[in-house]
Amino acid sequence: MLRHAKLALFCLLGLAVAAALAASLLPAVPTKWWLVRLLDFPRLQFGIVTLALLPLLLPFVRSYPRAVLALAASAVLALAVDGVVLWPYQSFGQPVPDAEACPADRRLLVMISNVLLTNRQSQTLLGEVRAHKPDIFLAMEIDDWWDRTLQPLAADMPYGATKITGSYYGMRLFSRLPLVDPDVRFLAGRDTPSIVTGVKLRDGETATFLGIHPRPPLVGQSALPRDAELYAAAKILRDRDGPAILAGDLNATPWEDAVQRTRRIAGLVSPRRGYGYVYSFDAQSWWAKWPLDQIDYKPGFRALSLERLGPVGSDHYPYLVHLCRDPDAKAPAAAPENEDDRARVDEADAAAGASAP
Repeated sequence: MLRHAKLALFCLLGLAVAAALAASLLPAVPTKWWLVRLLDFPRLQFGIVTLALLPLLLPFVRSYPRAVLALAASAVLALAVDGVVLWPYQSFGQPVPDAEACPADRRLLVMISNVLLTNRQSQTLLGEVRAHKPDIFLAMEIDDWWDRTLQPLAADMPYGATKITGSYYGMRLFSRLPLVDPDVRFLAGRDTPSIVTGVKLRDGETATFLGIHPRPPLVGQSALPRDAELYAAAKILRDRDGPAILAGDLNATPWEDAVQRTRRIAGLVSPRRGYGYVYSFDAQSWWAKWPLDQIDYKPGFRALSLERLGPVGSDHYPYLVHLCRDPDAKAPAAAPENEDDRARVDEADAAAGASAP
C-alpha cells in the first residue's frame, strides 16, 4: 500500500515538473493563442515553483534514480529558460545614476496609473500625484466620475487631452509642460483610444509622447489585435524625429515577443532592463505580480530611477520613471525591417482589421 502511495506521489511530482517545463517552453512558440501568450506573464512565479519542486525529488532517488535524474534535468532546463528570459530585468550590480548630474531643465518625471474603472479611492491617487509632482501623468480606465474627480490636478498640470469612452478604455493626460498638437487616435482600427502629442521640454526641445492602453484578448481569443496596436504605436514613433516616450498599460510584459518587436521597430529601450523586475500588477493578488505598465523611450533619454508607488485601490500600482534628456545617452536605434517582423506585423494588422468593431 505504501509503495503504491509513493509511486502515486512520484507520478504527481513528475506531472508538476512536466507542467513547469511546458509552461517555460510554450511561450517561445510563435503562436497567436492567448492561452500560450498568457504563460509569458508569470515566468518568475513558474521559476519559483520549479525551484521548490527540485528538493521534493530527493526522497525518490533510491527508488527511481533514472526517472529522478530525468525530472531534475527537466526542472533545471525550465529554470534555465525562465532565467535567460528574466535575467535582463534584474538589478544586480546596476549602478545608481546620479540624478543631480542631470540639469533640472533636462529632467522629466513621467507617471502612469490604471485607476480601475470601478475603484473609488480617488483621494489616495490624488495624494500620490500631488506628492510626486510628475511632469506628465497618464490616467487610464477613467469614466466621467474619474474625469471630474481628477480635474483638480489641472490646476498644476493645465495641459492635457481626454477621451472618455464609456468603457474600460477612457484615458486622460495631464501635463505641467505645454503640449504640441495633442491628438486622440484609434490605432489598428480598434475602439481603444491612444493619445499622441508633442511635449515642450524645459530646455525648449519637443519630445513625442504616446499613451496607449490596448485591449487584452480573452482566453481563447487571438492576441494579434493587441499586438497590432503595439505595432501601430511603434510605427508612429519610428517616423517621429527626436526623443519619444511610449507609456501605458500594455497588457503585456516587457519580455514578450510582441513588446520586443515593438521596441525594435520604434528603437525603444525599456528602463526595466538592468534596473529590475518592478511589477505593477496585480495589487489585489499575493502571487500574480508582473510588469504590465511600461514607460519606454527612444534614444536621447536615460532613466534616473524607476518606482512602483503604493496601492491606490486599483488592481494596478501607479508606476513612475524619472528621465533625463541626454542626447548622448546610449540606446538602440530603430532596427532595419526584417522579413519576420514584417510578416508578424502584417498578420497582426490583418487580424485587427478582421475583428475591429
